[in-house]
Amino acid sequence: MSKHHFKVLLFFVLLAFVSTSCYKEPNFSLTPEIEFNTITKDIRLDQFTGAKKDSIIVTVDFKDGDGDLGFNSEEIGGVVDQTDYNYVVKPMRKIKGVFTPFETFETYSGFYPRLKTEDKIGPIQGKLSYRIEVLTAFWPVKKDTVKFEIYIKDRAGNKSNTIETDPIILNQL
Repeated sequence: MSKHHFKVLLFFVLLAFVSTSCYKEPNFSLTPEIEFNTITKDIRLDQFTGAKKDSIIVTVDFKDGDGDLGFNSEEIGGVVDQTDYNYVVKPMRKIKGVFTPFETFETYSGFYPRLKTEDKIGPIQGKLSYRIEVLTAFWPVKKDTVKFEIYIKDRAGNKSNTIETDPIILNQL
């Protein structure tokens, strides 16, 4: 090996060592934190009824200090109460210019999967997208402006902050 190749190899070994030793794990709270990112909508056909529905996708940015976000299918099927959702959605309708909470026939809350597959405890951050399906045949008002209040929970039961989405128009057909 020539001196030049040795110096280049030594440079890359030192660079690799320095870049890995500089990484410092973020120090997030054990309580999840979320921030609104985007809301989008597609109009789809329901596979069972053939009726049109608004398919809304809400994306939030999340941070969690111990990474215990989400449930696997065994946890949802057994350990977790079927109504103790880890992704909680509360719809709000615009009535006379003011967004007001309202109850729907079906819940838009649900479960999101484990975001960290290994059992190692440690910080995690990223984007979480969640789909909300709204059958337009059951939606009371045409061209209804709505937004959603959302929070998530981790497996320990810690509840994140609550965010609001941007407004979106439902039942446009």
